[in-house]
Amino acid sequence: MIPLLTYPLALIALGTLPALAAIYLLRSRFRRRTVSSLVLWRFQVQSKAGGAKIHRLQLPLLFFLELAALALLVVAAAGPNWKLPQSARPLIVILDDSYSMRAVSDGASAQNRARDFLEKMFRSRPPPSTRLILAGQEAHSLGSPVKNWPQVAGLLPRWHCWAPQAALDSAITLASEIGRQQANILILTDHQPADQNFANRRIEWRAFGRPLDNFAIVNAARTAFGDEDRCLLEVANFSTQARSTRLTVQAGSNIVQSSVLLVDPHGTRRVIFNLSASAPALRAALDADALDVDNEVELLPPIRKRIRVQVALADENLRSLAERTLDATGLRAAISADPELVIRGNDAPAGSNVWSLCWTGSGSNAFVGPFVVDHSHPLSEGIALGGVVWSGVAATNAPGDVPVILAGNTPLLSVREDLYGRRMLKLNFNPGLSTLQDTPDWPVLFWNLLHWRAAETTGLKESNARLGTEMLLKTGGGAVAVREPDGTVKSFPKTGGELALDTPMPGVYTVTLGAQTNEFSVNPLSADKSDLLACASGQWGAWSETTEIRLVETPAVWIFGLLALALLVGHLYLVGAGKGAK
Repeated sequence: MIPLLTYPLALIALGTLPALAAIYLLRSRFRRRTVSSLVLWRFQVQSKAGGAKIHRLQLPLLFFLELAALALLVVAAAGPNWKLPQSARPLIVILDDSYSMRAVSDGASAQNRARDFLEKMFRSRPPPSTRLILAGQEAHSLGSPVKNWPQVAGLLPRWHCWAPQAALDSAITLASEIGRQQANILILTDHQPADQNFANRRIEWRAFGRPLDNFAIVNAARTAFGDEDRCLLEVANFSTQARSTRLTVQAGSNIVQSSVLLVDPHGTRRVIFNLSASAPALRAALDADALDVDNEVELLPPIRKRIRVQVALADENLRSLAERTLDATGLRAAISADPELVIRGNDAPAGSNVWSLCWTGSGSNAFVGPFVVDHSHPLSEGIALGGVVWSGVAATNAPGDVPVILAGNTPLLSVREDLYGRRMLKLNFNPGLSTLQDTPDWPVLFWNLLHWRAAETTGLKESNARLGTEMLLKTGGGAVAVREPDGTVKSFPKTGGELALDTPMPGVYTVTLGAQTNEFSVNPLSADKSDLLACASGQWGAWSETTEIRLVETPAVWIFGLLALALLVGHLYLVGAGKGAK
């Protein structure tokens, strides 16, 4: 059987074999002479060991050993692989990593029952090699192939079952690519497949779930509402009959409310209440049931960013109007020192990290529309400008400025970003001949401006998130350290302007950005995974029972390497014993 070569270019080294033969063939031979003394021969020039004349072939045993060893080493370097027949197929196990696998019935979860099945299978009939694939929000492989149960058990601690969904289809596709359509695929989950007839005889689906009644908190939010926080909790009853559960809401050590909720089958109940903005983390919990992970949520206080604004307008009327409008937004900080936004009458840079709004309050040209508004821009969100009279200077757009609001070809509001990331805004607006300041669009415009500026400051944008979503963090390019709920710390020494943080498990995460420390909470809020009525137990599909002989590529480098080593050892022995040269 001829082996396949992984690196056939290594055969170029076979050119060393003729070179070795030439060394032995093109050399001088000496006749044995008997003399009485070597005195007369002491100053004679010895003949050279090599020559250009080919003599009668007299090759020693060492030559053949060296020739064979070189040939074996060259073949080993080429990476030979033999295709050997094998009756057992490798195995790829797909593990459902969603948190519904944590549901407990009869003292054991679906995850534990799946693990026990896997252990029993390996101890009775282990496959030649096994790979594990986690099917969470995304499918990914767990390390390299393993061959026995202790090695498999060493990988299972990474099977956490925290994901809000299980990408089983993607995992099957990945397993097919890894196994090259020849490996057996075993799926361990808690529900039956969508299509129970498998055309592929290499797939076996095993479910270990139980249909169970379950209460769950499927929606939770805590948002800023003026000087208070508005809280929303939504409780769902995943069962076929009306049931009740107790909802306990606690802020710090104080119980905010405790009530019994009667919920219709497959129905939900919403609980909305206000909370003081100074209240600590809010914890809401339901009575214990089959799945505890969705019975409790923790909501941290919302992030309230205030922007330090300095108004440096020379015109008293413009300055008064700007002050009143900024105060009405609720996003202005109480102090204006070290400002983050400066409003003035020129567009000169105000500082290294300061945005500026150049307000031109002159001009007598009144524009009544229609206005062209870039509604994709953060400044124009919620602005309609219906029936508005906008007065300003008739001008064209300056190079580098991006218009946000235009009247024909006249820019009324434009933005420019410099090399340092600072935004320079230009407002072409004369309130003396306009009606814009008397409409809701005026405070909305300034609220959008301060909200946009707050979103570009370093730190987190939100303090609460759903499990599996990404949390956006403005880093400013600094180093970031993230401590996950289980104590794992992830460090990011170099970051760009923004970093998307993964949320692989529920709990409170701590983010350290320089001297700044923020926290955010992650809660499992997935109605699909909390609905356990669709869980099931059983087997669908089966591997082919016929003994199928297939050819498997097996590396043969070690064979050629051992043979070459044996020849070199024999060569060394003959040289040391003075044999083999004849």
